[in-house]
Amino acid sequence: MCGVESFIFWRKKRFLTALVTSASLLVLTFLTHLGLGYKVISPLDVLISGTTQLVSGNLSVEGYRLLRALTAVAVGAILAFSGYLMQLSTKNPLADPYILGVSSGALFTVSLTLSLAGYVAHPLVLGVRTLTAFLGGFTAYLITLFIASRAGMTPTSLVLAGVAVGTFFYSASLLPQYFISRDIHKLIAWSMGSFVSPSTDILILMVSALSLSTAFVFFLRHSLNNLQVSDDFVRQLGRDPVSLRRCSTLVASLITSLTVAWFGVIGFVGLAAPHISRRVLRSSDITYVLPMSLILGSLLTTASDLISKVLIAGIEIPVNVVASMIGAPVLALAILELRKHGS
Repeated sequence: MCGVESFIFWRKKRFLTALVTSASLLVLTFLTHLGLGYKVISPLDVLISGTTQLVSGNLSVEGYRLLRALTAVAVGAILAFSGYLMQLSTKNPLADPYILGVSSGALFTVSLTLSLAGYVAHPLVLGVRTLTAFLGGFTAYLITLFIASRAGMTPTSLVLAGVAVGTFFYSASLLPQYFISRDIHKLIAWSMGSFVSPSTDILILMVSALSLSTAFVFFLRHSLNNLQVSDDFVRQLGRDPVSLRRCSTLVASLITSLTVAWFGVIGFVGLAAPHISRRVLRSSDITYVLPMSLILGSLLTTASDLISKVLIAGIEIPVNVVASMIGAPVLALAILELRKHGS
């Protein structure tokens, strides 16, 4: 084989090896998640009985465990997808829905809405709660971009602006919880990231949103790949790079806000999954990095939720606590890499 063919073969082999390995780890973690809890049950029994219960709509322990595990998988994939799109759109490997303030903005508007209207999760409010989260998340992201642009739009300025905006909105979200909410303990538990109240309707909504968003990215994958290199390359394909960035940002903000609306803030998954994927694959090609990121994102949230429910017997630790402890070191490594490259 010539040099180009050899490189393509090596890249595909590396991708398939990494994909199979990460998918196997996800399946193992998923089955462990199904089996462990207040009572240890055979994962196979949970899978079979839980599937039957989900179809019939009559959930017991098995159905609840399966629904919760599937929710963790879906949320992780969405956060990884959003993080990857934001990193691509901003050309910043440190971009992430949590770091750039999107999650906190969505948290604020949903906290305010729930505090005023009551903590409800009826299907009739599905659209209202999601829309509220999106408006808050997208507004926070626009403010972050505005501040960062005034500071030169460097990777550092973008992250610092996001941290400032995120801190403001997260702090603001505590006010309605404290002064207005009639069910403050339930609201605080949700805001810190929790899968203890999964819903079939919400799971279907998230899977549908992720499927449509992934189809959108793969349809535009050539333009998005070129967006990582140069805006001129995108124009050569007949597309406007500015519009492409805006559209990508809109999609990323929308689906991130969807997870925050129902399961609170879960940080660093959107940063860690794409970053690890690029390091393992040694590539930035969407065709390879995005599928790997989705699997790793699901693995991170499923593992975090598993740890959160079994680490201390009888006590549920917020998923965000565990996920952040895993993702924060990845952020530190990413910052060190940027320094090495002089960014």
